[in-house]
Amino acid sequence: MANFVIVHGSFEGGWSFRQLARVLRKAGHEVWTPTLTGCGERFHLLTRDVGLATHVEDVVSLLEHEDLTDVILVGHSYG
Repeated sequence: MANFVIVHGSFEGGWSFRQLARVLRKAGHEVWTPTLTGCGERFHLLTRDVGLATHVEDVVSLLEHEDLTDVILVGHSYG
């Protein structure tokens, strides 16, 4: 099966894809839906230094820490 990393748009969070993640997992896929720094429930981490580079680091860190390869990376809106 496939490994999906689904990245939300701005002003949202990983929870935006809860229903889609459920469907994909039910079909046997692995799914990660991270919330980017400064967004959603991580809003308290927002500073002037948070931007696209920070969000790229968020996704790269997820890939590294979860040891993910051969992922299907899905971006939505800002993602």
